[in-house]
Amino acid sequence: MNIEKKTSPGKNQKSKQRKVRSDMLLDIRHIVGIILLFAQGLMKIIRESKDFYKLERGIHELTQKVSRQLLEWAGEKMDKKLMEDRDKKVWEVVGFRAKQVVSIFGEFTYRRRLYSNKETGETKFLLDEVLGIPTGARITPGIREIATKLATEMTFRKVTEILNYLFHHITAMTIWKAMQEVGDEIKKESEEKKEAVFEYKKYQRKKRKRRSII
Repeated sequence: MNIEKKTSPGKNQKSKQRKVRSDMLLDIRHIVGIILLFAQGLMKIIRESKDFYKLERGIHELTQKVSRQLLEWAGEKMDKKLMEDRDKKVWEVVGFRAKQVVSIFGEFTYRRRLYSNKETGETKFLLDEVLGIPTGARITPGIREIATKLATEMTFRKVTEILNYLFHHITAMTIWKAMQEVGDEIKKESEEKKEAVFEYKKYQRKKRKRRSII
């Protein structure tokens, strides 16, 4: 005769509390590690900088490096929260996928969970949806906004040069691919505007025609 052991609510609660404490300790260690990286980098810059240009450039690059690490960590935390809060009856985790994107802090890679709908077979990345980054996109909304504004005022070649100067640790090829992505979006918006203008003119012609009949 098999006797099924039941776990008491008290044990479950303690287990959850231990997991929360363990996760908090890992988070604290991660944040402390980033702070130490920043402090060590800053001291190195102060020792080696011979003029204001090198000091300014060094701090700029360091803050971008630290910010990229914070972005990666924050993305992983958000992805984990989405996993815990998802409708488990509908969405199941099928694995992890890495995504490389260009942000205002430079190029970085983050891992997120891929989900599959148990009923329809649809797959999607919940984190990408929340962050507003289409699955195939390689640039963040921040970079997209900057590039789009510049592209309406100057040539793509000039925009690429400016972005390469601002984010010189990003390869020229990566920036060029990002600009192609922006170009496709601008072209799409332009076509939509043309279509809207055409429909408006068509409506105005019909309106004038009705008036002439009356």
